[in-house]
Amino acid sequence: MHVETLRGRDRAALCQMLEGSGDFPQNLVYLYRRTASRYVTLVAWCEGEISGVLTGSFDSDFTGNSAFEAFELPRPPHAFLERIHVRESVRSRGVGRALLEAYASEASERGCTFIGGSIDLSTDPRLRRKFFVGVGFTIRAHDNFGASPIDIITATTQH
Repeated sequence: MHVETLRGRDRAALCQMLEGSGDFPQNLVYLYRRTASRYVTLVAWCEGEISGVLTGSFDSDFTGNSAFEAFELPRPPHAFLERIHVRESVRSRGVGRALLEAYASEASERGCTFIGGSIDLSTDPRLRRKFFVGVGFTIRAHDNFGASPIDIITATTQH
């Protein structure tokens, strides 16, 4: 398995994977058809197929953002994890962990001191909460999660 930034030629394969997923919101597939976005998209490859995707940014500032007031925020910049999805058939193989490790490493390299996001509650939220806690995030009010990039790197490499 390896993780890399989405390349233009792989966009169709990513959309095909998402369209075939039973638990990815189909009304959001269009976001991955677009070539321009402020978000970085990382994809995980397993056995020659895209098996997971993570979308996020590295230029956020959650200071004063009521969604993250329950956290003791370090100085910005903060990274915003917009979305992560792993094909169900490979979820037990560490694909999500690999995506988060790559994202946290890049966030750290870009000087981000905090990674935050909100759990997508469109499918089983218990499993999503368990996943995010298992990779080093703390979940606070309104299903918002956050951690330092170093905490995520540490948690994802320990398993």
